[in-house]
Amino acid sequence: MSAPPFGALAPSPGQERIRELAHRLPANYFGRRAASLLLGPAGGRSRRAFDVTVFGSERARLHPFDNICEKRVFLTPQLWDGAERALLGEVIGGFAGRTFHFVDVGANAGLYTLFARAEARRAGANFRAACIEPDPVMQARLGFNLGASGAADETRLFSCAAAAEAGTLRLAVNEESRGESRLAPEGLEVAARPLVDIVGEAGFAQVDALKIDIEGAEAPVLAAFFASASRELRPGLILMEISHGGADNPALDICRAAGYEIRLRTRMNAGLVPAG
Repeated sequence: MSAPPFGALAPSPGQERIRELAHRLPANYFGRRAASLLLGPAGGRSRRAFDVTVFGSERARLHPFDNICEKRVFLTPQLWDGAERALLGEVIGGFAGRTFHFVDVGANAGLYTLFARAEARRAGANFRAACIEPDPVMQARLGFNLGASGAADETRLFSCAAAAEAGTLRLAVNEESRGESRLAPEGLEVAARPLVDIVGEAGFAQVDALKIDIEGAEAPVLAAFFASASRELRPGLILMEISHGGADNPALDICRAAGYEIRLRTRMNAGLVPAG
């Protein structure tokens, strides 16, 4: 059975008023505490999806009950990767009149891609994206959100995991927190492809920004990519989760060896740009 069209699952007027209140909370500890009190009245604990506009111009069907990034964008977008998105928006702002090429590895529900698209539209830039997501449930959410936003012609969805080499891998799906699904010895069998092959199939001659969040599996993917990608395909910006690697994150070392330096570091993520 096909999914109902966008708008069929809109929040009630009361829930929308609670969301508007939550959107004005400060982006700090007190804002997070207050948000936890508002989540239920906003509908976020009801185990249903909601159709909302995000980032000013994009449409998304969000599932706040089983995915933390969807929950945060639904209720408190100001608490979701603010510094990381500011850096990405700064880079996109320099592409007025040009095409911005974005690669989203571990695309999840597509929220980073939708944000990048919104920023490109704001900057007067064209937009193209390659979204890589192995979880079939998240592929469906991602595809719906891209279609609802009118982004289907600007994006390619790759239903696979990024890996060091082609083959199959196992994905342990976390049904209570889908953003924490990860590769494991047991789980759902998924196709795996090298990142350089995916970028090539997408038809990209350059990668202007790469976001990679694959729950600790970033290092082998990036090592294989840097070993085989042309210099033109080396991203101008890398946004990467680093929380799984500790102080000596191997993915950071791989990026440094490839000529990158840290421009931004938060508790969860790093933003890297070419050195010099």
